[in-house]
Amino acid sequence: IVIKDNAFAYGEKIYKQTTGGAMGSSFTLTLANIFMSEWQTKLAEEQTKTGELYGRYIDDVFMTWNRSEEELRKLLDDV
Repeated sequence: IVIKDNAFAYGEKIYKQTTGGAMGSSFTLTLANIFMSEWQTKLAEEQTKTGELYGRYIDDVFMTWNRSEEELRKLLDDV
């Protein structure tokens, strides 16, 4: 229900959100944390090996990368 049945008002119209969870919903935050948990663990371990930075706020990620773009694309595909 949280992911599929979201509605919001804009102006004087009501719209149905067709993808994703509602911004600001406490359950959406929980789902984001569950989804990001495994992904974050793998990525943070990789960043720690090379002394680079990794940070996350909800589902936004900040990280540094000093290796090739090809290696970054492979890492992101893997995680």
